[in-house]
Formats: sequence, C-alpha cells, structure tokens
Amino acid sequence: MRPFRAAPGLDGPAGILQGGLATAVPTAAARLADPFGAPLTSVVARLHAPTPLGADLTIALRPGGGVAHHEVQLRHGDTLLVSASVELAGRDQPPAIPDLVELATGPIPELVLHPTYPDCFVCGPGNTHPHAQRCAMGHVNDEAVVLPWLVDDALAEPGPTIDPILVSAVLDCPGVWAATPALTAAGFAGCLLGGMEVRWYRDAPVYEVLRVAARFDELTGRKIRVRTALLDEEGQVYAVASALHIAVNEVPRLS
Repeated sequence: MRPFRAAPGLDGPAGILQGGLATAVPTAAARLADPFGAPLTSVVARLHAPTPLGADLTIALRPGGGVAHHEVQLRHGDTLLVSASVELAGRDQPPAIPDLVELATGPIPELVLHPTYPDCFVCGPGNTHPHAQRCAMGHVNDEAVVLPWLVDDALAEPGPTIDPILVSAVLDCPGVWAATPALTAAGFAGCLLGGMEVRWYRDAPVYEVLRVAARFDELTGRKIRVRTALLDEEGQVYAVASALHIAVNEVPRLS
C-alpha cells in the first residue's frame, strides 16, 4: 500500500483528476514496482468514482494473472476509485487504424477551445497549471476530431520522450469532443470517463509536432464509445486508446 495525492491543477471536471491521468496513475505504480524495467505495454482501467484532487489516497498493487501483469487499485479510504490491469512486457506492432490515420494525415480544421470543462488540464482554456496543455480541437465533422500536439522536455522522460502518463491524458479529451455533437443531440450536458484502455507502441518524441485523432463510434443509452490515437504527420502510430464514457445531465464539480 502506497500513499498518493493528486495535485491541484490536474483537473478534468473541477476538483476531479482528469480521466486519462486517472487511467495512467496505476502505470506509474506498476513501473516503480516492476523489477525488470520492461517498456510499458498497456493499461486497462475502470474508473469507479471521481478521484478527488488534494486528498490523501492509497495505491495497492499485486501481481496480475499473467507474466508481466500487475493489478492496481486506487482508493480514497474505503472507496474504490480506479482499478486497472497494467502490462509491462515491451511493445507490440501497431494495429491497422486506417480511419484514424486518415484523420491524422489530413488537413487540420479550424481549432476551437471549448468552455464546458474550463479547468481541464488537457483542454480547459482556464487551467493555470504551469504544464496545462490547453488543447484546442479541430472538428473534421460531427464524429471526428484532430489536433496538433507539441510537447517540450519539461514533460519528458529520458530519451527525451513524452511521459506515457501525459500521452494517456491527451488521448482522453479529444474522444469527448468527438462525441459531443451526439451527446448534445441526445440532450446530455456532458460525460465522465468510465473505462479506458491505452496501448503504447512507440515512445513519442518531444519537440516534434504530433497529431491526436479521435472518432466517436456509438451512443447507446448513456454509454459512449470512442477511439483515439497519437500519431505523427506521416501516420506513424505511437499510442491508441479506446474509451467508454458515461453521459451525464450535469457535469459534477468537487471544488
């Protein structure tokens, strides 16, 4: 059992740890505990409850059901916030994702900053954290978003390559904005991340313009499914995520 505290400024909705960051917190714990130092392969996370910022939390880790797997839980007292399976076994070959590659290698539409989550670490125009990304979204159509992304070495690992936790974070929000037209048409105010799988295929470089492409797949009841990828301008794939979001009538705030 390890103590953990999510610092202020890492919001998704106000006062709540951004969903992609919450997904990737277990990867940091697994990497610290792993004795072999193998590259991060994937995380499959379920978000059971919002993770509060500034609270005293705990992380529990145990061996998973297979070689190079770790099972991780993030808790606030007795409340389970995140459960995840992390694989540290090296990199696989990237999948065929022609629709996301087409988005990433096409023209960038006009970029728009959205106010729905103003404090979000990734896409919020009002976040004042020194490393806030403030990503603006380019809407290709009512189901797809693409945006350029450039990271400096302040958020790098040795290499220098982009910290995979930050990669997970930036793969979250564009999927929300790809789904927003469908959410709005269905009468919802927004959505919260319910589960996310991220797979890393290459270390993403700093100081190189990359692209994030996201596509909305379906809305069934309150369940929204989206896919997102981090690529370069030639279509080389660095990471891919699939996510389940839950539609809400009101976006919660914990601060």
